[in-house]
Amino acid sequence: MPPPRTPLDVNFVRTVVVVYASCGLLFGALMLLEWHWIDRSIAAVARERGAALFSLIETTRQWNARHGGVYVPVTEDAKPNPYLKHPQRDITTTDGRALTMVNPAYMTRQIAQIAERTEGIQLHITSLDPIRAENGPDPWEAEALARFDRGEPEVLALVDGGGAPVHRYMAPLVVVSACLQCHGVQGYKVGDIRGGISVNMPAQALVEMRNSQRWRTGLLHLAAFLLSAGLIHGLLLVQRRHMRVVSDINATQERLIARRTQELAEANQQLAGEVEQHRRSARQLADSEARYRAIFEGAAEGIMVTDAHARITQVNPAFCDITGYAADEVIGRSPALMASGRHDAAFFDDMLARLAHEGTWQGEIWNRRKSGDLYVQWMSVARIGDAGDPQGFVATLTDITQRKKAEEEIRYRADHDPLTGLPNRALFDDRLALALAGAHRRGQQFALLFVDLDYFKGVNDRFGHLAGDALLVEAGNRLNECVRESDTVARFGGDEFAVILNEVGGAAETEEVASRIAAAIARPFVFPEGEATISASIGVVLAPQDGSDAETLQRRADLALYAVKHGGRGRHRFYGAELGS
Repeated sequence: MPPPRTPLDVNFVRTVVVVYASCGLLFGALMLLEWHWIDRSIAAVARERGAALFSLIETTRQWNARHGGVYVPVTEDAKPNPYLKHPQRDITTTDGRALTMVNPAYMTRQIAQIAERTEGIQLHITSLDPIRAENGPDPWEAEALARFDRGEPEVLALVDGGGAPVHRYMAPLVVVSACLQCHGVQGYKVGDIRGGISVNMPAQALVEMRNSQRWRTGLLHLAAFLLSAGLIHGLLLVQRRHMRVVSDINATQERLIARRTQELAEANQQLAGEVEQHRRSARQLADSEARYRAIFEGAAEGIMVTDAHARITQVNPAFCDITGYAADEVIGRSPALMASGRHDAAFFDDMLARLAHEGTWQGEIWNRRKSGDLYVQWMSVARIGDAGDPQGFVATLTDITQRKKAEEEIRYRADHDPLTGLPNRALFDDRLALALAGAHRRGQQFALLFVDLDYFKGVNDRFGHLAGDALLVEAGNRLNECVRESDTVARFGGDEFAVILNEVGGAAETEEVASRIAAAIARPFVFPEGEATISASIGVVLAPQDGSDAETLQRRADLALYAVKHGGRGRHRFYGAELGS
C-alpha cells in the first residue's frame, strides 16, 4: 500500500493545481487579446486596400464628371451607352470616326472589367434606385447602403466567395456639383448619397497570414505557460523536499533523545551492559551518519552544513557545481566567502534573528561564484538543535538565475512596444504620472509632444509593410537621438509617437527640440526597396501651465497636433487658448 498522504502533500497538490490554473487563465487571456489584435490588424490592411481602390475609382469618376464625360471611339468593347440620355452622346469627327460619350458610371464598369481580369478584384457600382438593372444591389450591398444612410462612412466584411475567402469593402458615392450634369433630373442635390461602389478583394493571403500569426502566438503563449508553471512547480518541489528533510532531522533527533534516555535508565539498572550498549549505539550512529551522507551527496540542490559558529563543515557535490568551489576550499570557512556585496547588514541581521526565534529562514539571496560571477539563488536554512543550544545549521541552495531572467523578459515585453523597443502606452502613462508628480512637488516644468508621421501610409502602399516597419524602427531611433537620456520617447501604435521632456527651461528650449525632431524625420529613409521621404507633425504642451493632470495635457497636445495636421503638416505647434480646451 502507498504511504498515507500527509497535510504537507495535500497542500502541495492544491498549490500546484492553483498555480497551473492561474498560469493557464493568464496566458490564455493574453493569447485571446493577441488574437484580437491580429484580427484587427488584418482587417485594417483590408480596409486600407479597399479604401485606396475606392478612392482611385472615385477620383477617376470625379475627373470624368468635371469634364462632362469623355469621348472614345466606338468599338466592340465601347458601344454607345443606351442608358445615357444626352443630346450629344454620339458624334462623328471631321475625318468620319464615330465617337460615343463615356460617363462616370459607364467608365466605372469598364475599369471593373479590367480589374477583374488582371487582379481578380471585382468592382460594382450600385444604388437602391439604379438606372440599369445590372446595377441593382445584392443583399450585402443593400445592407451597406442602408448603413450609409445611418451615417456610417464605410463597410468591411470577410465573406465566403464561393469556396475562397473574400474581403468585401464598400463606401458611399456622394453627389458633387459635377454629377448634376447627368443626375440633376433625378432630383439629386449636392451632398446626397446616390449609391456606392463595392470592392471584392481575394482574401486568401491575408487569412493565411492571420492564421499563421495566430498559430505562432498560440505556441509562444503555450511555451510561456509551460515555462512559468513548470518553474513554479519545480520551486514548490524543492520547498517540499526541504521541509521533509527538516522534518526527518527533527524526528531523528527526537528518536535519538528517547533512545539515549532509555539507555541511561538501563545503564543505572545494569552497569555491566554499558560497554555493549555503547558499542551498539556507536554502530547505529555510524549507520545513521552513512545514510545521512548518502542523502545531502545524492541531492540535486546544493546543501551546506555549518557548526554553531557558522563555519562550514560539510557540502555536497551540487553545492560545488553551483558555487564553483571545491569542498576543501570552503570547509572550515564562513559562508561570507561567497558574499555578493549586494545585501546590507540589516538583511543578515534579520536572517539571524529569524533563525534564533523560529529556527528556519528562506528567501532569495545574491551570491558570487568562485569565478566572480554574480548569481541569484533560493536558500532555505534550518537550525539543528534547540534555540538555547544550537548544534549548527543546514542550508539548501537552488540557482534561480535563469528564472529571474525569464521574469525580467516578461516584465520588459509588457512595458515596451514589440516592434521598436520603445516604451508602450502603459509605461508612457507611468512616466507621465512621475513627471506630473515632480512638477507638483518640486515646481518642475516639463513638456509633452505628440508626434505623427505624415504620409506614412504611402510608404506602406509603395514599398510594403516590411519597409514600413523598418521606417517606424528608424523613426524611433531618430527621436531618441533628439532627446536626453532622462527624457522618454514612446510609441502608441501605428505612426503615433509621444515624447516627455523632463525639466525644460521653457518654450524656447522645447521649440528647439521640436525643430530637431522635425529635421530628423525629414531626412530620407533608405530601404532595399528604394528611398522614402516623410515629415512629422508635432503638437506641444507645457506643464503645468497647459494642464495639471494627464488627461488634460494629452487632450490639449492632441488638439495642437490636429491643428498642425489640418494646417499643412510637417510643422510643430504649441497649444493655445484659441484651440479650445
